[in-house]
Amino acid sequence: MGIRRGSVNLSRFRVEGDVPKDLKRWLQKGLGKAAFEPIDPKSEDERTAGFVELEANDRTEFSVGNLFHGDHALFAYRVETLKVPTNAVRAKMLEWVQAFEAKNKRGPGRKERADQKEQVQRSLRAKQEPSTRVFEVSLDTKSRDLFVWATSRTVIDEIQGSLESNLEVKLIPRVPAAMMSPSLIDTLTPTAALFGEV
Repeated sequence: MGIRRGSVNLSRFRVEGDVPKDLKRWLQKGLGKAAFEPIDPKSEDERTAGFVELEANDRTEFSVGNLFHGDHALFAYRVETLKVPTNAVRAKMLEWVQAFEAKNKRGPGRKERADQKEQVQRSLRAKQEPSTRVFEVSLDTKSRDLFVWATSRTVIDEIQGSLESNLEVKLIPRVPAAMMSPSLIDTLTPTAALFGEV
């Protein structure tokens, strides 16, 4: 979570590439291409993700008033997962097997068991609420610095890839190693004297 929730874990990027003069429209259009769509409980998808407004993480209109605050664009990346717990499926299947054996005086076959498991998963999935995580993202429009308030490397990589493809820019990580020249990094390598090989 972002700084508004007491956390300061972030990844910083520099936006490289052509940014149109109409920055607001460009950002609205790019975020709209990767807008969040809720997960469909009837589908087989276990995960969906996309961009949402920061203040209302169920909205994807990205109006200028909600997206821009001074020289910053503030938005969020929402990840929704819907997975039926294995132990719930196992418990329902155990009940079904016991009822099946009592009724038919034999154990269920492979096909019967597989069909029933699929049916149990579908029924439990329809009752299951998706879990939601929201990660804050901010873009300083003057310095062209982008901040992703997340610790998950997978989520950071997803956000980076999505923004690069939808905004048609390159996001350069702003870490000490990326900002140093290669010749300076070479001077920091261990020397023979460090290992006692003088």
